[in-house]
Amino acid sequence: MDYYQWGYFLTNQQIIDLYKTWGGEFGTFDPHELNDIFHARRSIFHYLMPGPIRVWIAGTDEAVGVVFFIGKPNRPIRESVEPGLAGRCLAMFGGPPCPFTLVAHTGGEVYMMKRKGQLYKLDLLQFMQSDTEGDRHPLMLSDILPEQRHLLGL
Repeated sequence: MDYYQWGYFLTNQQIIDLYKTWGGEFGTFDPHELNDIFHARRSIFHYLMPGPIRVWIAGTDEAVGVVFFIGKPNRPIRESVEPGLAGRCLAMFGGPPCPFTLVAHTGGEVYMMKRKGQLYKLDLLQFMQSDTEGDRHPLMLSDILPEQRHLLGL
């Protein structure tokens, strides 16, 4: 039996664009700036909670980005994802999740992603956070631009 899970992969540019669309306030909105990617993924993660969510920095042959795995693995989508989380995902990402199938003998770090009828290889590069494990790179005051600190009430 194949191991699979549901999720959304966004390139760095897509995650920055989504963050801006949803009213993101921190950073310079530069897809080449790691702090900006981290602001976006943290914000999206917090919006999606509560629910089973695992966030990784990941890449395809064409782009690097962030993958949000949602729900419980190895289940049909309606059994995997609770309705509340499914609704938040639909609102945030504008569509249903893609299936990601684990490639055997890769140490759990390579998946095949099916998007719009096409297959893509996705390499998991670094775990970022989940609903059960904290943020591996928590927000620090130094990550906020001085001219934006007033948004935190500082």
